[in-house]
Amino acid sequence: EHLVPAHKRNDPLISSFPKFIMSAEEEAKADVGLEQGRRAKASTGPRMEASGQRLIGGDSFLAREANPEWIKKREEIYATIKARREAELESKTPVDISVTLPDGKVLSENKDGSKFQAWKTSPYDVAVVISQGLADASTVARVTYEKFVDDYSPAEDGMEGEDTLMDAMADLSLNDESSGKTMLWDMMRPLVGPVSKLEFCKFDDDRDAKTVFWHSSAHMLGEALEHLYGCKLTIGPPLAGGFYYDSYMGKEAFKEDDYKPIEQEVNKIIKQKQKFERMVVTKEEALELFADNPFKQEILTTKVQDGTRTTVYKCGDLIDLCRGPHVSHTGKVKAFATTRHSATNWLGDTDNDSLQRMYGISFPDKKQLKVWQENMEKAKERDHRRVATKQELIMFHDLSAGSAFWLPHGARIYNKLIEFIRSHYWKRGYDEIITPNIYNLDLWHKSGHAMHYKDAMFCFDVEGQEWAMKPMNCPGHCLMFGAQIRSYRDLPIRFADFGVLHRNELSGALTGLTRVRRFQQDDAHIYCREDQIKSEVLGALDFMKSVYETFG
Repeated sequence: EHLVPAHKRNDPLISSFPKFIMSAEEEAKADVGLEQGRRAKASTGPRMEASGQRLIGGDSFLAREANPEWIKKREEIYATIKARREAELESKTPVDISVTLPDGKVLSENKDGSKFQAWKTSPYDVAVVISQGLADASTVARVTYEKFVDDYSPAEDGMEGEDTLMDAMADLSLNDESSGKTMLWDMMRPLVGPVSKLEFCKFDDDRDAKTVFWHSSAHMLGEALEHLYGCKLTIGPPLAGGFYYDSYMGKEAFKEDDYKPIEQEVNKIIKQKQKFERMVVTKEEALELFADNPFKQEILTTKVQDGTRTTVYKCGDLIDLCRGPHVSHTGKVKAFATTRHSATNWLGDTDNDSLQRMYGISFPDKKQLKVWQENMEKAKERDHRRVATKQELIMFHDLSAGSAFWLPHGARIYNKLIEFIRSHYWKRGYDEIITPNIYNLDLWHKSGHAMHYKDAMFCFDVEGQEWAMKPMNCPGHCLMFGAQIRSYRDLPIRFADFGVLHRNELSGALTGLTRVRRFQQDDAHIYCREDQIKSEVLGALDFMKSVYETFG
């Protein structure tokens, strides 16, 4: 088992090492899973597969420009569309609704005695009935509808299409509920039916609240980038600990000197307490809104079906394609910091436009930011790359990027770890084997890996046939198992292998020992009868427990 980012757990080509050797910064990078660069490619000789570039940014960004004219033009288009939506809203019929709290208490009236009504009453209004403090402290609401009112249509409300940020937020499980009528809901967004359960989510004690808070912060970062540089924004999702925004800047690039101006601009946005305003748009309206942004245009063209609706959010003069939800206003963010920047590529494809990524972190309390910054400094001291350099354990070189050179002190530790695992093999009935490093690609076609992961394999020509370095041991072990007739009496068979593996990771993703191109692992495959599965699983779990307890 390998501890990998959640959104990569089904990808057998993603390499990762135990988290106890990862710094906090590395964990953040692993959580993103989209740090890009170039894969290693042959500089000479015939190419096995032609790859065409798809550059769409073009001259949409020529140079840094503060407050470009297209921001104002976009606001004018937004105002026109908003008038249409307000006319539609006037046709809705407010009906009385009730709201049930988690403790079973049912509310149906405001403090002044007026009834809760669909299309008018928001979660914030309900929270005020309980206490003003609760209303102000809540980041987002989690709403389970008993039913929707008759004149509410999810399709009309832009809720049935694909979330345009879903790919980037796959590891966060936002809105991941079993019922289609349970969803995260903006605190200021009117309810659209009687509620069987209404929860108020706060930053400090709810994961979804943190995700929403950092998603809103990403929008604020995007607004600052537009104000300062006229960037063409692409996607800006929340992470498990922070957020980022990718921008197209032509040949320009971020530098550390940009951090302070960005923070100052975001602080202005915070002080303005700009409201987050949700608006439903048709595909055609959205294409008009983002006519100057080829990246938003591509998202709309590929992810929003013709004749359907989607949603945008506005804060200040930023208008962004987004499903939401968001905090009620920018003043909810009390502390903001830019943390780092990097290069990446549109859609994670190195043949696409180069983008600039800016990372940030934010909190509802300045003290929390201070604690976070102190923890980051401590993490730097524990960073395995720093320790490895200081103790002369490993080194890296550009002539073999992503492959560790184990220096004498490091080699002693490396070999001691192998001896330690090997002692477990003897005790636990594993047979150590040795398998080839290269195979004909036919094997990987048969296993299915070539279809899905060939781009992450080192492939080369051998006498006119395509071969590849092995990125994993599984197919090789299966060849050994299938090489002779087996009896049920032979089972279980436990093959263990310290074989060298190679994975053609993107250069921008290479990070110390946590993301590499060449590595070895204590890898094993167990072939057993159905009646042996339980005992084998328990044995494997005990193996893991024993190893990790040894290392604290």
